[in-house]
Amino acid sequence: MDSCRYGVRNQALQKEKTMQPGDILPLRFDIGLVTLSFVISVLGAYVALMAAGRIRTIEGRVSGGYVAVAGIALGGVGTWSMHFIGMLAQIIPLGVAYGIWMNFLSLLVAIGLAAAALWYVGSTRFSMVRCLTAGVLAGIGVAGMHYLGMASMRMDAFFDWHAGLVGLSVVIAIVAATASIWLAFNLTGELQRIVAAVLMAVAVCGMHYTGAAAGAIICSTPRVFSGWALDGSVLPYAVFLISVVTLIVMRIEMHRSSETVRTNVAHRVDHLIHSRQSQQEWNN
Repeated sequence: MDSCRYGVRNQALQKEKTMQPGDILPLRFDIGLVTLSFVISVLGAYVALMAAGRIRTIEGRVSGGYVAVAGIALGGVGTWSMHFIGMLAQIIPLGVAYGIWMNFLSLLVAIGLAAAALWYVGSTRFSMVRCLTAGVLAGIGVAGMHYLGMASMRMDAFFDWHAGLVGLSVVIAIVAATASIWLAFNLTGELQRIVAAVLMAVAVCGMHYTGAAAGAIICSTPRVFSGWALDGSVLPYAVFLISVVTLIVMRIEMHRSSETVRTNVAHRVDHLIHSRQSQQEWNN
């Protein structure tokens, strides 16, 4: 009978145990990588919420650039990148790869719905109805990305889903995302923004790890997959490095943009003051 090999990631505990098709892999995590997944989610959410607060300009227009930054930071880094680091954190002692097209779709879903949620709530005057709608959009984006990413996994095993935990994971994502969006648009201090970012990361990670618990991995006979795939042992590290660089670049650009806005406002104020002074001198 065909079998799959089960081993522990820790080098000091590398005892091999043969598992048969039909055996269920235990749910185990590397706590260090779990922590790393949470940190990258917080960083992505922090940059996203900073950008979200600037979606509506001083003139009342919507900044497409900040909508894009918010969507990429929250959907691409805070959710998508966190997912793959979280999948590496889950100890799955099988060869794992990810279908490239399903992964690309999961990235588009994460970025698109995150950007739509933050644009919707930030493009006009804040209201609770808009906040709730945006929270649902963001939560569905997190959950949709997660389960698309899980569906892209290629390994000699399959998932047996627990419907109750799947539903709970979606509820966690929606509730926490709604709360963090409310904080982001109602509390403007630095500490409050950090709290909102942490809460958003709790939404993403809470959803992810509840979703991981919802799918029991059952060992199977060797399976044959077609199409391009990404190496599951390398992808999370590449995603992490790209995410960090992306966040740094976006943060620098946001700082430059803020400096430009402040300079333009200062020039307008100076021009207004000089105009009024000139008018008063003319009247005198």
